[in-house]
Amino acid sequence: MARAGRRGERAKALSLGWGEDTDPRTAPLLPGEPGAYGTHGVTRDVASGDSVDPSGASAGGPHADRPRQRLSPRTRRVLAIGLALALVVALTMGLPRLISTTGDPEQVATDFLQAIVDGDMEQVRAHVEDAPDASDAALTAEILESATGRLEYFTVDDVDVSAGTATVTVTLGNGDRTSTARLDLTSRSDSAFAPVRWDLAPVHLPEFLIDVPVGVQEVLINGEPVSVTDLVSMESSYSPQVALQLLPGTYEITVADPGPWQEAPRVALEAPPVLGTWRKPIHDLQLDLDEAGRQQVQERMGAELEECLRSTSSLVEDCPFAVSEPGDGEPPPPESPEGPGEPEDEETLRAPDGPGTWTLREPPEIDVHPMGSFLWSVSATAVAEFTATDAEGVGEESAERVRIDAESIAYIGPDGQIRLESMSSSGFGYTYCTDSETGIVNGIAVSTMAGEWNEDTDPCAAGS
Repeated sequence: MARAGRRGERAKALSLGWGEDTDPRTAPLLPGEPGAYGTHGVTRDVASGDSVDPSGASAGGPHADRPRQRLSPRTRRVLAIGLALALVVALTMGLPRLISTTGDPEQVATDFLQAIVDGDMEQVRAHVEDAPDASDAALTAEILESATGRLEYFTVDDVDVSAGTATVTVTLGNGDRTSTARLDLTSRSDSAFAPVRWDLAPVHLPEFLIDVPVGVQEVLINGEPVSVTDLVSMESSYSPQVALQLLPGTYEITVADPGPWQEAPRVALEAPPVLGTWRKPIHDLQLDLDEAGRQQVQERMGAELEECLRSTSSLVEDCPFAVSEPGDGEPPPPESPEGPGEPEDEETLRAPDGPGTWTLREPPEIDVHPMGSFLWSVSATAVAEFTATDAEGVGEESAERVRIDAESIAYIGPDGQIRLESMSSSGFGYTYCTDSETGIVNGIAVSTMAGEWNEDTDPCAAGS
Protein backbone atom coordinates (compact mmCIF):
# COMPACT_ATOMS: atom_id res chain seq x y z
CA MET A 1 0.00 0.00 0.00
CA ALA A 2 1.35 3.43 -0.93
CA ARG A 3 2.02 5.78 1.86
CA ALA A 4 0.77 9.36 2.03
CA GLY A 5 4.29 10.67 2.47
CA ARG A 6 7.81 9.79 3.59
CA ARG A 7 9.51 11.06 6.64
CA GLY A 8 12.35 13.39 5.93
CA GLU A 9 11.03 14.43 2.47
CA ARG A 10 10.38 18.12 1.89
CA ALA A 11 6.69 18.99 1.37
CA LYS A 12 5.64 20.65 -1.89
CA ALA A 13 3.18 23.55 -2.11
CA LEU A 14 -0.06 22.89 -4.01
CA SER A 15 -1.48 25.42 -6.47
CA LEU A 16 -4.88 26.76 -5.27
CA GLY A 17 -5.44 29.32 -8.04
CA TRP A 18 -6.46 32.37 -5.94
CA GLY A 19 -3.55 34.73 -5.29
CA GLU A 20 -1.12 32.72 -7.46
CA ASP A 21 0.95 34.68 -9.89
CA THR A 22 1.92 32.95 -13.10
CA ASP A 23 4.95 35.17 -13.52
CA PRO A 24 7.82 33.55 -11.55
CA ARG A 25 9.66 36.86 -11.43
CA THR A 26 7.03 38.47 -9.23
CA ALA A 27 5.74 35.39 -7.45
CA PRO A 28 6.28 35.49 -3.69
CA LEU A 29 9.09 33.28 -2.33
CA LEU A 30 8.44 30.42 -0.06
CA PRO A 31 10.02 30.37 3.35
CA GLY A 32 13.51 28.92 3.23
CA GLU A 33 14.11 29.99 -0.36
CA PRO A 34 16.83 32.49 -1.01
CA GLY A 35 15.42 36.00 -0.76
CA ALA A 36 12.57 35.09 1.55
CA TYR A 37 11.99 36.94 4.79
CA GLY A 38 14.64 35.64 7.20
CA THR A 39 17.34 35.30 4.48
CA HIS A 40 18.85 38.74 4.93
CA GLY A 41 16.27 40.62 2.74
CA VAL A 42 17.55 39.45 -0.62
CA THR A 43 15.34 38.26 -3.50
CA ARG A 44 16.49 36.43 -6.51
CA ASP A 45 16.04 37.29 -10.14
CA VAL A 46 14.73 34.18 -11.80
CA ALA A 47 15.54 35.31 -15.30
CA SER A 48 19.17 36.20 -14.61
CA GLY A 49 19.85 34.06 -11.60
CA ASP A 50 21.16 37.11 -9.72
CA SER A 51 20.10 38.16 -6.28
CA VAL A 52 18.36 41.56 -5.93
CA ASP A 53 18.47 43.78 -2.87
CA PRO A 54 15.01 45.09 -1.81
CA SER A 55 16.43 48.61 -1.66
CA GLY A 56 16.78 48.54 -5.44
CA ALA A 57 20.46 47.63 -5.89
CA SER A 58 21.03 44.46 -7.84
CA ALA A 59 23.01 41.85 -6.08
CA GLY A 60 24.42 40.82 -9.39
CA GLY A 61 26.00 44.19 -10.14
CA PRO A 62 25.43 47.92 -10.32
CA HIS A 63 23.77 47.75 -13.76
CA ALA A 64 21.00 45.36 -12.81
CA ASP A 65 17.41 46.57 -13.82
CA ARG A 66 14.98 48.03 -11.22
CA PRO A 67 11.91 45.72 -10.91
CA ARG A 68 8.49 47.10 -12.10
CA GLN A 69 5.72 47.92 -9.59
CA ARG A 70 2.53 46.09 -10.57
CA LEU A 71 -1.05 46.09 -9.17
CA SER A 72 -2.01 43.04 -7.31
CA PRO A 73 -4.41 40.64 -9.03
CA ARG A 74 -7.14 41.39 -6.53
CA THR A 75 -6.88 45.14 -7.20
CA ARG A 76 -7.04 44.56 -10.93
CA ARG A 77 -10.13 42.41 -10.55
CA VAL A 78 -11.87 45.05 -8.40
CA LEU A 79 -11.11 47.78 -10.96
CA ALA A 80 -12.38 45.63 -13.83
CA ILE A 81 -15.60 44.85 -12.01
CA GLY A 82 -16.10 48.57 -11.17
CA LEU A 83 -15.61 49.65 -14.78
CA ALA A 84 -18.05 47.01 -15.97
CA LEU A 85 -20.68 48.15 -13.48
CA ALA A 86 -20.23 51.82 -14.48
CA LEU A 87 -20.71 50.91 -18.14
CA VAL A 88 -23.87 48.95 -17.36
CA VAL A 89 -25.33 51.86 -15.36
CA ALA A 90 -24.53 54.36 -18.12
CA LEU A 91 -26.14 52.19 -20.78
CA THR A 92 -29.16 51.51 -18.59
CA MET A 93 -29.84 55.20 -17.97
CA GLY A 94 -28.90 56.71 -21.30
CA LEU A 95 -29.72 54.11 -23.90
CA PRO A 96 -33.51 54.10 -23.37
CA ARG A 97 -33.65 57.87 -23.91
CA LEU A 98 -31.48 57.61 -27.02
CA ILE A 99 -33.36 54.82 -28.73
CA SER A 100 -36.95 55.30 -27.49
CA THR A 101 -37.75 59.05 -27.72
CA THR A 102 -41.35 59.28 -29.01
CA GLY A 103 -40.80 61.68 -31.91
CA ASP A 104 -39.33 65.15 -32.12
CA PRO A 105 -41.46 68.33 -31.77
CA GLU A 106 -41.80 68.78 -35.53
CA GLN A 107 -43.11 65.24 -35.99
CA VAL A 108 -45.67 65.62 -33.19
CA ALA A 109 -46.94 68.94 -34.63
CA THR A 110 -47.04 67.50 -38.15
CA ASP A 111 -49.09 64.50 -37.00
CA PHE A 112 -51.67 66.81 -35.40
CA LEU A 113 -52.02 69.06 -38.45
CA GLN A 114 -52.27 66.07 -40.76
CA ALA A 115 -55.08 64.74 -38.56
CA ILE A 116 -57.00 67.99 -39.21
CA VAL A 117 -56.48 67.66 -42.97
CA ASP A 118 -57.51 63.99 -42.91
CA GLY A 119 -60.48 64.54 -40.60
CA ASP A 120 -59.16 62.24 -37.87
CA MET A 121 -61.35 63.76 -35.17
CA GLU A 122 -60.29 61.34 -32.46
CA GLN A 123 -56.71 62.57 -32.64
CA VAL A 124 -57.79 66.18 -33.09
CA ARG A 125 -60.02 66.19 -30.01
CA ALA A 126 -57.19 64.69 -27.95
CA HIS A 127 -55.16 67.88 -28.46
CA VAL A 128 -57.88 70.55 -28.55
CA GLU A 129 -58.27 72.92 -25.62
CA ASP A 130 -60.97 71.93 -23.15
CA ALA A 131 -62.47 75.43 -23.23
CA PRO A 132 -64.56 76.29 -20.17
CA ASP A 133 -66.87 78.59 -22.16
CA ALA A 134 -67.18 76.79 -25.50
CA SER A 135 -68.44 73.34 -26.47
CA ASP A 136 -66.69 70.78 -28.66
CA ALA A 137 -69.99 69.07 -29.54
CA ALA A 138 -69.62 70.14 -33.19
CA LEU A 139 -66.16 68.55 -33.55
CA THR A 140 -67.39 65.41 -35.29
CA ALA A 141 -66.27 63.69 -38.48
CA GLU A 142 -69.78 63.98 -39.98
CA ILE A 143 -69.95 67.76 -39.52
CA LEU A 144 -66.39 68.31 -40.74
CA GLU A 145 -66.90 66.13 -43.80
CA SER A 146 -69.66 68.44 -45.10
CA ALA A 147 -67.72 71.65 -44.43
CA THR A 148 -66.26 73.65 -47.29
CA GLY A 149 -63.06 75.69 -47.30
CA ARG A 150 -61.37 73.26 -44.91
CA LEU A 151 -57.68 73.27 -44.07
CA GLU A 152 -56.03 71.91 -47.20
CA TYR A 153 -52.30 72.14 -46.53
CA PHE A 154 -49.69 73.31 -44.07
CA THR A 155 -45.94 73.91 -44.02
CA VAL A 156 -43.50 73.88 -41.12
CA ASP A 157 -41.58 77.17 -41.11
CA ASP A 158 -39.49 76.96 -37.96
CA VAL A 159 -38.80 74.73 -34.95
CA ASP A 160 -37.39 76.38 -31.83
CA VAL A 161 -36.30 73.92 -29.12
CA SER A 162 -35.10 74.99 -25.68
CA ALA A 163 -34.80 73.29 -22.30
CA GLY A 164 -37.87 71.08 -22.11
CA THR A 165 -40.02 73.22 -24.44
CA ALA A 166 -40.42 73.78 -28.17
CA THR A 167 -42.37 76.06 -30.52
CA VAL A 168 -43.26 74.97 -34.02
CA THR A 169 -44.24 77.77 -36.42
CA VAL A 170 -46.45 76.67 -39.32
CA THR A 171 -48.35 78.18 -42.24
CA LEU A 172 -51.96 77.04 -42.65
CA GLY A 173 -53.79 77.34 -45.94
CA ASN A 174 -57.13 76.71 -47.62
CA GLY A 175 -57.10 77.82 -51.21
CA ASP A 176 -55.52 81.26 -51.52
CA ARG A 177 -56.06 82.12 -47.86
CA THR A 178 -53.18 81.51 -45.46
CA SER A 179 -52.29 82.34 -41.89
CA THR A 180 -49.47 81.67 -39.45
CA ALA A 181 -49.90 79.60 -36.30
CA ARG A 182 -47.60 78.55 -33.47
CA LEU A 183 -47.85 75.25 -31.68
CA ASP A 184 -46.25 74.92 -28.25
CA LEU A 185 -44.87 71.62 -26.96
CA THR A 186 -43.29 70.37 -23.74
CA SER A 187 -41.12 67.33 -23.09
CA ARG A 188 -41.63 64.90 -20.24
CA SER A 189 -40.42 61.55 -18.96
CA ASP A 190 -42.05 59.46 -16.26
CA SER A 191 -38.70 58.26 -14.88
CA ALA A 192 -35.00 58.03 -15.66
CA PHE A 193 -35.64 54.78 -17.50
CA ALA A 194 -38.78 55.98 -19.39
CA PRO A 195 -38.62 57.42 -22.92
CA VAL A 196 -38.83 61.17 -23.52
CA ARG A 197 -42.18 62.34 -24.90
CA TRP A 198 -43.12 65.60 -26.63
CA ASP A 199 -46.67 66.74 -25.87
CA LEU A 200 -48.69 69.43 -27.62
CA ALA A 201 -50.04 72.18 -25.41
CA PRO A 202 -53.87 72.45 -25.70
CA VAL A 203 -54.68 73.96 -29.10
CA HIS A 204 -57.20 76.82 -29.37
CA LEU A 205 -59.81 76.61 -32.15
CA PRO A 206 -62.09 79.27 -33.68
CA GLU A 207 -65.21 79.86 -31.57
CA PHE A 208 -68.68 81.21 -32.38
CA LEU A 209 -71.07 82.84 -29.91
CA ILE A 210 -74.57 82.30 -31.30
CA ASP A 211 -77.91 83.80 -30.26
CA VAL A 212 -80.45 80.97 -30.16
CA PRO A 213 -84.20 81.69 -30.17
CA VAL A 214 -86.02 80.98 -26.93
CA GLY A 215 -87.60 77.54 -26.88
CA VAL A 216 -85.30 76.00 -29.50
CA GLN A 217 -84.14 72.55 -28.37
CA GLU A 218 -81.98 71.49 -31.29
CA VAL A 219 -79.93 73.04 -34.07
CA LEU A 220 -78.57 71.56 -37.29
CA ILE A 221 -74.92 72.08 -38.22
CA ASN A 222 -74.25 70.91 -41.77
CA GLY A 223 -77.44 68.87 -41.44
CA GLU A 224 -76.29 67.06 -38.30
CA PRO A 225 -78.47 67.54 -35.19
CA VAL A 226 -76.82 69.02 -32.11
CA SER A 227 -78.77 69.40 -28.87
CA VAL A 228 -78.73 72.89 -27.42
CA THR A 229 -78.26 71.37 -23.97
CA ASP A 230 -74.92 69.94 -25.18
CA LEU A 231 -73.68 73.43 -25.97
CA VAL A 232 -72.35 75.81 -23.36
CA SER A 233 -74.98 78.41 -22.48
CA MET A 234 -74.01 82.04 -21.99
CA GLU A 235 -75.99 84.66 -20.14
CA SER A 236 -77.72 87.25 -22.30
CA SER A 237 -80.36 89.89 -21.70
CA TYR A 238 -82.13 89.17 -25.00
CA SER A 239 -81.96 85.50 -25.89
CA PRO A 240 -79.95 82.42 -24.94
CA GLN A 241 -76.44 82.21 -26.34
CA VAL A 242 -74.35 79.15 -27.05
CA ALA A 243 -70.64 78.97 -27.79
CA LEU A 244 -69.05 76.23 -29.87
CA GLN A 245 -65.66 75.33 -31.31
CA LEU A 246 -65.14 74.60 -35.00
CA LEU A 247 -62.15 73.61 -37.10
CA PRO A 248 -61.18 75.94 -39.96
CA GLY A 249 -63.84 75.80 -42.69
CA THR A 250 -67.31 77.06 -43.61
CA TYR A 251 -70.36 75.52 -41.95
CA GLU A 252 -74.12 76.07 -42.03
CA ILE A 253 -76.31 76.29 -38.94
CA THR A 254 -80.10 76.41 -38.69
CA VAL A 255 -82.89 75.52 -36.27
CA ALA A 256 -84.08 71.93 -36.43
CA ASP A 257 -87.80 72.49 -35.68
CA PRO A 258 -88.88 76.15 -35.95
CA GLY A 259 -92.53 75.47 -35.08
CA PRO A 260 -95.79 76.65 -36.71
CA TRP A 261 -95.87 79.83 -38.81
CA GLN A 262 -92.09 80.12 -38.60
CA GLU A 263 -89.06 79.38 -40.73
CA ALA A 264 -85.43 79.24 -39.73
CA PRO A 265 -82.69 81.04 -41.65
CA ARG A 266 -79.56 79.23 -42.77
CA VAL A 267 -76.58 81.06 -41.35
CA ALA A 268 -73.02 80.52 -42.57
CA LEU A 269 -70.28 80.07 -39.97
CA GLU A 270 -66.91 80.86 -41.56
CA ALA A 271 -64.02 79.72 -39.37
CA PRO A 272 -60.70 81.09 -40.71
CA PRO A 273 -57.50 78.99 -40.92
CA VAL A 274 -56.52 79.97 -37.39
CA LEU A 275 -55.29 77.89 -34.47
CA GLY A 276 -55.49 80.43 -31.68
CA THR A 277 -57.84 82.73 -29.79
CA TRP A 278 -60.63 83.81 -32.18
CA ARG A 279 -64.35 84.36 -31.44
CA LYS A 280 -67.20 85.77 -33.53
CA PRO A 281 -70.77 86.64 -32.39
CA ILE A 282 -73.70 85.49 -34.55
CA HIS A 283 -77.06 87.30 -34.19
CA ASP A 284 -78.80 86.17 -37.38
CA LEU A 285 -80.26 82.87 -36.20
CA GLN A 286 -83.68 84.42 -35.48
CA LEU A 287 -86.89 82.75 -36.58
CA ASP A 288 -88.87 84.55 -39.26
CA LEU A 289 -92.46 84.20 -40.33
CA ASP A 290 -92.94 81.71 -43.12
CA GLU A 291 -94.95 82.50 -46.23
CA ALA A 292 -98.25 81.48 -44.65
CA GLY A 293 -97.51 83.54 -41.55
CA ARG A 294 -96.62 86.64 -43.55
CA GLN A 295 -99.77 86.36 -45.61
CA GLN A 296 -101.88 86.14 -42.47
CA VAL A 297 -100.18 89.17 -40.93
CA GLN A 298 -100.65 91.20 -44.12
CA GLU A 299 -104.33 90.26 -44.30
CA ARG A 300 -104.91 91.27 -40.69
CA MET A 301 -103.02 94.53 -41.07
CA GLY A 302 -104.99 95.31 -44.24
CA ALA A 303 -108.27 94.54 -42.45
CA GLU A 304 -107.40 96.97 -39.63
CA LEU A 305 -106.62 99.73 -42.12
CA GLU A 306 -109.88 99.13 -43.96
CA GLU A 307 -111.76 99.40 -40.68
CA CYS A 308 -110.14 102.78 -40.06
CA LEU A 309 -110.97 103.96 -43.58
CA ARG A 310 -114.68 103.40 -42.90
CA SER A 311 -114.61 106.38 -40.58
CA THR A 312 -116.48 109.50 -41.71
CA SER A 313 -114.37 111.85 -39.59
CA SER A 314 -111.14 113.54 -40.50
CA LEU A 315 -109.83 112.72 -37.01
CA VAL A 316 -109.95 108.92 -36.82
CA GLU A 317 -109.73 107.61 -33.27
CA ASP A 318 -107.34 104.72 -32.51
CA CYS A 319 -106.08 104.64 -36.08
CA PRO A 320 -102.61 105.38 -37.45
CA PHE A 321 -103.69 108.35 -39.60
CA ALA A 322 -105.78 111.50 -39.38
CA VAL A 323 -106.18 114.95 -40.90
CA SER A 324 -105.01 117.50 -38.36
CA GLU A 325 -106.92 120.64 -37.50
CA PRO A 326 -105.30 123.92 -38.49
CA GLY A 327 -103.84 126.01 -35.71
CA ASP A 328 -105.71 128.92 -34.11
CA GLY A 329 -106.10 131.64 -36.66
CA GLU A 330 -104.13 129.68 -39.23
CA PRO A 331 -105.95 129.09 -42.49
CA PRO A 332 -105.76 125.77 -44.23
CA PRO A 333 -102.88 125.50 -46.67
CA PRO A 334 -103.89 126.44 -50.22
CA GLU A 335 -104.33 123.72 -52.77
CA SER A 336 -101.89 123.79 -55.65
CA PRO A 337 -103.22 124.25 -59.20
CA GLU A 338 -102.02 120.78 -60.07
CA GLY A 339 -104.23 119.28 -57.40
CA PRO A 340 -103.44 117.81 -54.01
CA GLY A 341 -100.49 115.80 -55.30
CA GLU A 342 -98.25 113.65 -53.11
CA PRO A 343 -97.61 114.67 -49.49
CA GLU A 344 -94.12 115.72 -48.53
CA ASP A 345 -92.03 113.50 -46.26
CA GLU A 346 -92.82 113.79 -42.53
CA GLU A 347 -95.63 116.26 -43.28
CA THR A 348 -99.29 115.83 -42.44
CA LEU A 349 -101.69 117.69 -44.72
CA ARG A 350 -104.29 119.60 -42.80
CA ALA A 351 -107.97 120.02 -43.44
CA PRO A 352 -110.79 121.29 -41.26
CA ASP A 353 -112.42 118.74 -39.01
CA GLY A 354 -115.69 117.57 -40.31
CA PRO A 355 -117.54 114.85 -42.13
CA GLY A 356 -116.15 113.19 -45.17
CA THR A 357 -114.91 109.93 -46.60
CA TRP A 358 -111.56 108.13 -46.66
CA THR A 359 -110.17 106.41 -49.71
CA LEU A 360 -107.01 104.30 -49.96
CA ARG A 361 -105.10 105.65 -52.92
CA GLU A 362 -102.24 103.14 -52.84
CA PRO A 363 -102.13 99.62 -51.43
CA PRO A 364 -100.13 99.37 -48.21
CA GLU A 365 -96.56 98.11 -48.17
CA ILE A 366 -96.12 95.83 -45.17
CA ASP A 367 -92.74 94.83 -43.74
CA VAL A 368 -92.15 92.23 -41.05
CA HIS A 369 -88.93 91.99 -39.02
CA PRO A 370 -88.00 89.67 -36.12
CA MET A 371 -87.88 91.29 -32.69
CA GLY A 372 -87.26 88.17 -30.65
CA SER A 373 -88.56 84.68 -30.17
CA PHE A 374 -92.24 84.42 -31.23
CA LEU A 375 -92.33 88.21 -31.79
CA TRP A 376 -92.13 90.42 -34.91
CA SER A 377 -92.49 94.10 -35.69
CA VAL A 378 -94.94 94.98 -38.46
CA SER A 379 -94.90 98.30 -40.31
CA ALA A 380 -97.34 99.43 -42.98
CA THR A 381 -97.03 102.49 -45.22
CA ALA A 382 -99.71 103.78 -47.59
CA VAL A 383 -101.41 106.95 -48.88
CA ALA A 384 -105.04 107.72 -48.06
CA GLU A 385 -107.25 110.53 -49.25
CA PHE A 386 -109.88 112.29 -47.18
CA THR A 387 -112.69 114.07 -49.01
CA ALA A 388 -114.46 116.57 -46.76
CA THR A 389 -117.92 118.03 -47.42
CA ASP A 390 -119.57 121.08 -46.00
CA ALA A 391 -121.59 120.40 -42.88
CA GLU A 392 -124.68 121.83 -44.61
CA GLY A 393 -123.77 120.13 -47.85
CA VAL A 394 -123.13 123.49 -49.44
CA GLY A 395 -119.95 124.29 -51.34
CA GLU A 396 -117.41 122.27 -53.22
CA GLU A 397 -115.89 119.11 -51.88
CA SER A 398 -112.20 119.27 -50.85
CA ALA A 399 -109.76 116.36 -50.92
CA GLU A 400 -106.61 115.97 -48.84
CA ARG A 401 -104.03 113.21 -48.93
CA VAL A 402 -102.24 111.91 -45.85
CA ARG A 403 -99.51 109.35 -45.34
CA ILE A 404 -100.30 106.25 -43.34
CA ASP A 405 -97.55 104.96 -41.05
CA ALA A 406 -98.89 102.07 -39.01
CA GLU A 407 -96.85 100.17 -36.43
CA SER A 408 -97.96 96.88 -34.91
CA ILE A 409 -96.50 93.76 -33.34
CA ALA A 410 -97.26 90.23 -34.44
CA TYR A 411 -96.70 87.33 -32.09
CA ILE A 412 -97.54 83.68 -31.57
CA GLY A 413 -99.66 82.99 -28.51
CA PRO A 414 -99.43 79.89 -26.32
CA ASP A 415 -102.24 78.39 -28.40
CA GLY A 416 -100.02 78.50 -31.50
CA GLN A 417 -102.05 81.20 -33.28
CA ILE A 418 -100.75 84.44 -34.79
CA ARG A 419 -102.00 87.62 -33.17
CA LEU A 420 -101.64 91.29 -34.06
CA GLU A 421 -101.55 94.25 -31.67
CA SER A 422 -101.33 97.91 -32.65
CA MET A 423 -98.50 99.78 -31.04
CA SER A 424 -99.55 102.41 -28.54
CA SER A 425 -97.60 105.44 -27.44
CA SER A 426 -97.04 103.81 -24.04
CA GLY A 427 -95.32 100.79 -25.57
CA PHE A 428 -96.02 97.18 -24.70
CA GLY A 429 -94.86 94.33 -22.50
CA TYR A 430 -94.70 90.59 -23.02
CA THR A 431 -93.93 87.40 -21.18
CA TYR A 432 -92.95 83.91 -22.33
CA CYS A 433 -95.37 81.05 -21.85
CA THR A 434 -94.30 77.43 -21.30
CA ASP A 435 -95.94 74.10 -21.84
CA SER A 436 -97.21 72.73 -18.53
CA GLU A 437 -95.95 69.22 -19.27
CA THR A 438 -92.61 69.74 -21.01
CA GLY A 439 -91.64 73.16 -19.67
CA ILE A 440 -90.68 74.25 -23.19
CA VAL A 441 -91.51 77.82 -24.25
CA ASN A 442 -94.42 77.65 -26.70
CA GLY A 443 -95.47 81.28 -27.16
CA ILE A 444 -95.81 84.70 -25.56
CA ALA A 445 -98.50 86.89 -24.07
CA VAL A 446 -98.48 90.62 -24.89
CA SER A 447 -99.88 93.59 -23.04
CA THR A 448 -100.18 97.06 -24.57
CA MET A 449 -101.87 98.53 -21.49
CA ALA A 450 -99.82 99.55 -18.45
CA GLY A 451 -100.89 97.74 -15.30
CA GLU A 452 -103.03 95.19 -17.14
CA TRP A 453 -101.25 92.28 -15.44
CA ASN A 454 -101.01 91.70 -11.72
CA GLU A 455 -99.95 88.93 -9.39
CA ASP A 456 -103.34 87.21 -9.58
CA THR A 457 -103.43 87.18 -13.39
CA ASP A 458 -101.90 84.48 -15.57
CA PRO A 459 -101.35 86.24 -18.90
CA CYS A 460 -100.54 82.98 -20.64
CA ALA A 461 -103.80 81.38 -19.51
CA ALA A 462 -105.72 84.53 -20.45
CA GLY A 463 -104.18 84.58 -23.90
CA SER A 464 -104.56 80.91 -24.73
